Amino acid sequence: MKTWILAGTMGVCALLANAQTLPDSQTVTIPGGRLHAIELPAHRHLMTAQEFAPFRGGYELANGQVLHLRNAGSIGAFMYARIDDQEEHRIVASSRDTFVALDRQLAMRIDLRDDGSVGGEVLMQVPAEKLANGDLVPAHVQNMGLASR
Repeated sequence: MKTWILAGTMGVCALLANAQTLPDSQTVTIPGGRLHAIELPAHRHLMTAQEFAPFRGGYELANGQVLHLRNAGSIGAFMYARIDDQEEHRIVASSRDTFVALDRQLAMRIDLRDDGSVGGEVLMQVPAEKLANGDLVPAHVQNMGLASR
């Protein structure tokens, strides 16, 4: 009786092990690497100052920096973003919660939740940098999550 149970268990294990291995032709490869550019939206989402009002203010980023959003004007509001004390960037809405800087230096998605919390991400173009050892770090896009408001 023990032999039958052991043989059955071994058979099931062999079938499960075989089912988990995929031939190379069925392997999924996920491309890695960094984003290289922030793109302007093909179509802009027109947003009034009133629609933009809930987004105004400061947002703490996961890396400790602060994203500041403000607007000027009332119809077809001019919207601006800056990180800490860096230069300000004019932004446009690509959807009701996504914004891109016209100079393609920043992009952000801000999820304002019903419970008052905030989620989303900020993409920032980082210029090329020469390291002390002479190596060159190419320009790339850095992804920073929104931590809080």
